[in-house]
Amino acid sequence: MQLNVVIWYFFFYAVIGYLVEVAYCSILQHRLVNRGFLYGPWLPIYGIGALVIAACTRPFAEYALVVFLATMALTSLVEYITSVALERFFGLRLWDYSGYRFNFRGRVCLKNTVLFGLLGLSLVYAIHPAIQALLAMMDLRAQEVGAHVIVLLLGIDTTASSLGMVSFTTLLERYHRRKGEIEERLAALAASAQARLLIEHLKEERHELLESLVARSRSILSRFPSLTSQSEERRGHLRTLRERLGHILEEHGNDEK
Repeated sequence: MQLNVVIWYFFFYAVIGYLVEVAYCSILQHRLVNRGFLYGPWLPIYGIGALVIAACTRPFAEYALVVFLATMALTSLVEYITSVALERFFGLRLWDYSGYRFNFRGRVCLKNTVLFGLLGLSLVYAIHPAIQALLAMMDLRAQEVGAHVIVLLLGIDTTASSLGMVSFTTLLERYHRRKGEIEERLAALAASAQARLLIEHLKEERHELLESLVARSRSILSRFPSLTSQSEERRGHLRTLRERLGHILEEHGNDEK
């Protein structure tokens, strides 16, 4: 299989995965929900998963049950590896299924695995043949140029999104460090009546730190509602961010009324 064709397959499946994920989450939350690590309308994990499924299930494509079970296993493996890799790189777990029944270390869960199995059946017997036919109608030159454009767009998006996530983790760590310093000084000043002005100033600074972090992390928190960390301190900060963001959204909704 030519590399250009593989790139196009990856692109189509990443976009389709994004649309499915957004539709599913938006229906559950009764509002439009943007999803995904990247800024663009594509989810690479779906592109990778679909390519793996299409390649690995080809020898036994006539057996639907085997395709279903193989898809469940393959997508769970891809999701688990992706979760571990992203957490090691950013220090944050971008999704957490700990609240779901039959989950494995919060990285994969039976519910999603079954849904991926059903998507795998749709992919093998409907979506992949349709995309194969579509690409067969494309001119080879168009395939080549389009593949280069796709790689360029994904490269730019991946770089920008990675820098954004690194910036967020840096801000979170800075907030954690400065918040701890402020609270230590507040505790030391609590018994001093002459320190009231400084106490108020420190409390105001702590509040401004939180507001700044909420403003700059709103997009990431909305795309990853189960974002968490192995660090107890970071988990607490993320809960605080979500609570503050919830209050802001509620106040905004009341203002619109």
